[in-house]
Amino acid sequence: MRSENGGKKIVFSGNVVGFWGDLKITSDILELYNSEDTQETEEIVAIGNVFISRDNKRAKGDRAVYLDKLQKIILTGTPRATAWEDQNIIEGREMIFLLDKDRFLVNDRVRMKFYPKEETAETGPDKKKISVNARK
Repeated sequence: MRSENGGKKIVFSGNVVGFWGDLKITSDILELYNSEDTQETEEIVAIGNVFISRDNKRAKGDRAVYLDKLQKIILTGTPRATAWEDQNIIEGREMIFLLDKDRFLVNDRVRMKFYPKEETAETGPDKKKISVNARK
């Protein structure tokens, strides 16, 4: 760990694991950016092998920026997120996790696989998996 700018920036390196309430972030490097009075963490930047988990949602990518006041995480690189159910997969180049609304937004090309909770008469055994590819 090292501190820069009088504690305004704190850098952790190695196999870093950070917890913020029910949010867990692991990465190779974690940078904390504090307010001018160093009383609040305003931004967290995770770099390299980023893995984020909260409840039953998980996401991984190359880089993540957590903005505390906006309650959102911007994940970039080649993220792969699992949301709502353990098997459901959402992939995209840039992904935004809105923590207060508990949902993912994906910019640019999106790839999704959803697995219904239960098999119904409409889905049948051969139509259980739903895949979507979209381009901007």
